[in-house]
Amino acid sequence: MEIVIIVLIHATVKIIRYHEPGVSSLTFGERLRQLREERNLTQKAIAGIIGISPRMVSFYESGAHFPREEGTLLKLAQFFGVSTDYLLGYSDVRCGEQLRKLNQAFQGLPEAERESLMDYLDFLSAKQKRPKP
Repeated sequence: MEIVIIVLIHATVKIIRYHEPGVSSLTFGERLRQLREERNLTQKAIAGIIGISPRMVSFYESGAHFPREEGTLLKLAQFFGVSTDYLLGYSDVRCGEQLRKLNQAFQGLPEAERESLMDYLDFLSAKQKRPKP
């Protein structure tokens, strides 16, 4: 479980996260830097692609600023092929291609098989939540 506290100090949003042990504690800025470095891109390159200044990318990565416009966050997620939930730290699943493939396969099933699959997923989820002896 994660508790997120958002504090407004001098018109700057500070996000403080408390994580349970074993849960990723990467911030938005750390995830952005990680994604950028995995692709060997500079802050200037990302800025040009997204349409913001290199300085703003630096601010995002350092945690000094957070995207104010939803469009900026969406552009970053689309460019890197991840979900906004991943970028924001709400999920450790990068998403993108895996979820698209799952959704496509699910949509291709007949209705009865979709219902059976959903029942099975509910069963697995409940089984996972049960305390272990």
